[in-house]
Amino acid sequence: MSARNVLNVTTYEHEAPLRLLQDNPKLAEELYCGLLGRSLPDHTGVRSGSEAMTRGDDAVIRNCDNIAIYYRDDRPVFAVLFEVQLGIDKDKHYSWLDYLASARTKLRCPVALVVIAFDEATAAWARGPIDTGHPSLILYPLVIGPDLIPLITDPEQGRENLPLALLSLIAHARGERGVEVMRTYQETIRPLDQETWSRYAEYALNALRENLSMQLQEMIMSDKTLPNSYRYGILGEKYREGHAGGRAEGLAEGLAEGERNMLYLIIDRLDIPLSDTARERIDACDDPEVLQQWADGLLRTNSADHIGV
Repeated sequence: MSARNVLNVTTYEHEAPLRLLQDNPKLAEELYCGLLGRSLPDHTGVRSGSEAMTRGDDAVIRNCDNIAIYYRDDRPVFAVLFEVQLGIDKDKHYSWLDYLASARTKLRCPVALVVIAFDEATAAWARGPIDTGHPSLILYPLVIGPDLIPLITDPEQGRENLPLALLSLIAHARGERGVEVMRTYQETIRPLDQETWSRYAEYALNALRENLSMQLQEMIMSDKTLPNSYRYGILGEKYREGHAGGRAEGLAEGLAEGERNMLYLIIDRLDIPLSDTARERIDACDDPEVLQQWADGLLRTNSADHIGV
């Protein structure tokens, strides 16, 4: 997983909150009730519904980003539509109304719209009234902006609610306390099992803007308390490509090239000084196991001295 290996920054910043809602439907209640201070009707269950719930039957196909549907037994009693908005888009003043009307028609229950925005300008625009033209029918979207997303600077608080910790990171990493927020997030996910750690590290590295993603990656790579396998994971795109090529061709050179790419990626990310002698040894080495040993040494010591001896 590299900092940019899945989706471009705009898309992944948009997608990360939706992944969280899909993984954990109860997050919708935390956002709707906890952050917005709203209340839900009595219900016995919640499911993440299909975004196609808001799709119209005409030629213009529109989908909302996510739907949380609350049931009493098997009957829908309420639904919350979620939209992640990364900028001002006046077309949404028309499509949002479509989403609400379509979901309400199909579910036969009340429906609310929640917009998540990670910058104040977009949040302020989204909160504005949408005049439908019909007397007294004015839509005021419910908006979760940076002002409502907690600024989490305590790892213990972050571990109590990992999805909220990620939203805090996306919303506040660009602010005055951005470095503190990133450091907190790194410490928040550090004790997690590797699968969960990898998922939340990937979400964060891909959702942050380029320079911030690199900062967080530097923090992770310089954390010597993390197992090497964790850190290999976030550097490993070129490493995996080299291995895949080696397996496909059945050549040791392909495996060596993957390990060599890994070495140079670690050196670059950790800004480790590299002597001409060390560089020559790396370029001349065709033994994948030796190259991997050198990579382990780099992560343990932040030094390439053992390569140049």
